[in-house]
Amino acid sequence: MTERSKTASRVPAFSAPLDIRTLLTSAPPPLDHVLPGLLSGTVGMLAGPGGVGKTMLELQLAVALATGTSACAGLFSGLMPAAAPARVVLVTAEESAVVLQHRLHAIACALFVQRERFGITHDFAEFVTQLGSNLHLFAGASHRYALLDRNMKRTTELQDLANASEGARLVLIDPLRQFHEGDENDSAAMNLVVQTLRRLAERTGAAVVFAHHATKASTFAGQGDAAGAARGSSALTDGVRWQLNLSRMSREQAQQASLAEDARGQFLLLDVAKSNYLPPQPTQTLQRLAGGVLARVAAADGREGFQLSADKSRRAPSPRQLKLQGSRR
Repeated sequence: MTERSKTASRVPAFSAPLDIRTLLTSAPPPLDHVLPGLLSGTVGMLAGPGGVGKTMLELQLAVALATGTSACAGLFSGLMPAAAPARVVLVTAEESAVVLQHRLHAIACALFVQRERFGITHDFAEFVTQLGSNLHLFAGASHRYALLDRNMKRTTELQDLANASEGARLVLIDPLRQFHEGDENDSAAMNLVVQTLRRLAERTGAAVVFAHHATKASTFAGQGDAAGAARGSSALTDGVRWQLNLSRMSREQAQQASLAEDARGQFLLLDVAKSNYLPPQPTQTLQRLAGGVLARVAAADGREGFQLSADKSRRAPSPRQLKLQGSRR
């Protein structure tokens, strides 16, 4: 194709504005939430310090969507109706197949030993059949998964991931650092990373979520709930439409919850740090069970988790003070 023919076939930008009359005279379709606040065809982030349990949370979310069951014993309970089992793609670039096998065994054991807590009505054979059909799990210990090379050019792995994600409801990649070769402190580079994932989401119709590390400063300051807790350029948080933060409970928060110091490590805090399509949500508390499996903790009064202080004068704000950032974009 000649340069002239390329120019002739190009559709000019800003040449097709929306038809306002049509928008106002027809009912809008409902928003399609894959997870509460995370729409199909959009990009989200799961942020948290290393070793906190991000991969286990992703695996449990993947299992829940793939089998049409509740995640983490009622996570997001009441925010969205039960959904039919759906195809999920999870790429864990730093985990071996053996490690993932151990984690799947731990999840299955927790689900079927504590059926009532996890809301499991499946029999085991049905569960395994649905999971085998819908969960497409990739271990990455010996593979290169960079979607963008050091020059921030698209790689063949990007097309491979797009092919693997066709028909998926949710695509999870973990961690983001293994899926590009750019400088994560470079705003232009990270903006390109988010744009690349956005095109993947739009092409496949799936929600795409990447796991990313939180900064050490936010971890030490007890600000793991903040949208700005993610490491590297703010272009990552700015570019996603949804951000979920997983953080450890601080000593102060454990004291407020009347937890002994040796029990503090068993509990984690989960916050919707940013959402453009969801009203503010309370912090949820998760408990680590055998094998690292995470289960939602409900307070005795039915509210979410332990009742933490809401004293806004504290230097390190409680996650319960969180207001969603996305609604003010």
